[in-house]
Amino acid sequence: MTDESFAELATISHQLKTRSYELSQSSGDHDIAMLMAALAVTMDALKSLGEDINQLVGPKGLGASGE
Repeated sequence: MTDESFAELATISHQLKTRSYELSQSSGDHDIAMLMAALAVTMDALKSLGEDINQLVGPKGLGASGE
C-alpha cells in the first residue's frame, strides 16, 4: 500500500467515526450509526494490515524480507 492509500483510509475512518457519533447523538438512525462505526473499524484494520504487509515485504529490490 502507498502512503496515499494509508492517508485515504485514515481520512475515511475519521469521517465515518464523526458521522456515526453525530447520528448516535441525534434522532438519526442508530442502526446506520453502528454500521458506520463498524466500517470505520474496518478501515483502521485495513490500514494496520497494510502497514504490516509493507513491513514484511520491505523496500523494492531488497528481497522479500527487506534485508
